[in-house]
Amino acid sequence: MANNLPEDFRDVEQSAIVGEDSRSLQLTHYVLAERLLQVEYWKIADSIRTGMTDDNLIYILEGGFRGFHKFTSGELWAEWKEVEEKFYDLYETNSLPWEVYDEDPLVALEQDENGEVKTYGQRLAESGAE
Repeated sequence: MANNLPEDFRDVEQSAIVGEDSRSLQLTHYVLAERLLQVEYWKIADSIRTGMTDDNLIYILEGGFRGFHKFTSGELWAEWKEVEEKFYDLYETNSLPWEVYDEDPLVALEQDENGEVKTYGQRLAESGAE
């Protein structure tokens, strides 16, 4: 059977930090790929809802798509800079298609609003654990 899966060009581990976004959150390769998936899915769904032609969907269906998880860190970062504002708009208006990935730094910030991150850090310090 022929191997027709797109080649994986990922140049770092999925847990490696690729960069820091405009909100000073350090984003791993995996988190960036997940955020990009959310925005891309939203764009496609929005184009279907509005009856507009989606060039990205046509590109994916026409020639294939490697997938964000197989991008190099540089490719991911370049894509992120193009959609960062849209991602945060969707996030702030609760319009993301699904919940953010559980290791996304936004999850820790959401929990911190309830004091959970701070409390957990205090417990670690008190116990001497890291």
